Amino acid sequence: LEETALHLFYTCTFSRACWEKIGVLWNFNFPFYNIMKDARQNSNNFFTKTFIIAAWEIGKQRYNFIFEGRRPSLRAWTSQFVEEAILLAQRLKDSSKQVFLDWINSVYL
Repeated sequence: LEETALHLFYTCTFSRACWEKIGVLWNFNFPFYNIMKDARQNSNNFFTKTFIIAAWEIGKQRYNFIFEGRRPSLRAWTSQFVEEAILLAQRLKDSSKQVFLDWINSVYL
């Protein structure tokens, strides 16, 4: 299987499980730009922020596998995603912070 960015971040089984964990479902019936637009419209209000954190943490899981031989773990990914999201929440406006933190807590359950 060719290792492409599309595979790594969207279509591999592990990546799909990560995205599903945070409620992002990709519709591959569209061109890439429209896939992103559709996901953003059908996801939470913090899509861009959560997308960046999720993709970063998926990449870290992959790098850990390549360089340290550690198998990707949804539990580890979720824990790291939540940790990064909580740090990000500290930079949000007070009016958005609690809503974001409540959503993050629902992901961790």
